[in-house]
Amino acid sequence: MNKFIRANINFLLKPFDLTLQDSSVLWERNAFASLYESRTQWVDKSGEYPAECVIFSKDRALQLHALLTTYQEKVASPVPLYVLYHTTNTSHQKAYEDVITLCADRQISFIKQEHENSFRKDLLHLLEALTAEKVFFLVDDIIFTEEFNMADLVKFDMDKFVPSLRMGANLRRCYTINDEQPLPSFMPDIIKDTDKIVWRWDQGAHDWSYPVSLDGHFFSTREITTMIRLIDFSAPNTLEDQLQKFRHFFSFRLGVAYKKSKIVNIPCNKVQKEIKNLYGDIHQDFLLERWQQGYQLDIGNLYGFINESAHQEISPDFTRRACLV
Repeated sequence: MNKFIRANINFLLKPFDLTLQDSSVLWERNAFASLYESRTQWVDKSGEYPAECVIFSKDRALQLHALLTTYQEKVASPVPLYVLYHTTNTSHQKAYEDVITLCADRQISFIKQEHENSFRKDLLHLLEALTAEKVFFLVDDIIFTEEFNMADLVKFDMDKFVPSLRMGANLRRCYTINDEQPLPSFMPDIIKDTDKIVWRWDQGAHDWSYPVSLDGHFFSTREITTMIRLIDFSAPNTLEDQLQKFRHFFSFRLGVAYKKSKIVNIPCNKVQKEIKNLYGDIHQDFLLERWQQGYQLDIGNLYGFINESAHQEISPDFTRRACLV
């Protein structure tokens, strides 16, 4: 029996009670059917790399530059990056053109949204062009704080695991709800890697129970692309929100991460209006001015930073801008 079916067999055998959440039950079962049908048609991808990364960015060239710089400095066996970005005015666009110039000799592709409302179409077009079996997502206010080898994480079976760059035993607080969060019960005998932790998503709390994240979680390219085709969204925040409809399909998988987070999200501002969330008070236009004055984030003092939450406000320091290493 197909392991995808086997893992969800209890869901398939549940009594079909249309008096209980009729539309959501029907939608979920139809989505499952679509996912299973897509699997029967999968053909092995023959890409050069085991994974690829899609980065979402809007009006935050200085922060994007920090992410790309830390990626280059901290990640061994790096994989190609694809930056899907949008700007709201010519000043922000010029700043992105500066970043593109600085990254000219890197495995980084920049795709500008056709227009403000084309995010869904542009993302699907990008995903369908990927050639790697696995994909992970990042947003532009993330930085890499620790070294790691990409090959060490992409080795995991996506049907069994959701590998995460953002999780770690250092995360004892959930920023998005402004509350403490307990660590889950780790499962030390599941894998041989002594530098990693494993847990069950369905037994975790807050961030430890959130497998479908766009902040450094790895997925099967074909599976996540199929899921994205089945939902409506207009921006990265509503994309992640709508992807939670598929949490059931990940509940039987295990989380795997390093004991210490490899990335941290620094929410110093907000550039979207779709979702209400916490954020700091450093406006993106102020950061644009610093970029125009020739500055970049001083990332050196953030390396080795022990964050207590996957998202954490950190007061930025600036230094004169240099090229990517």
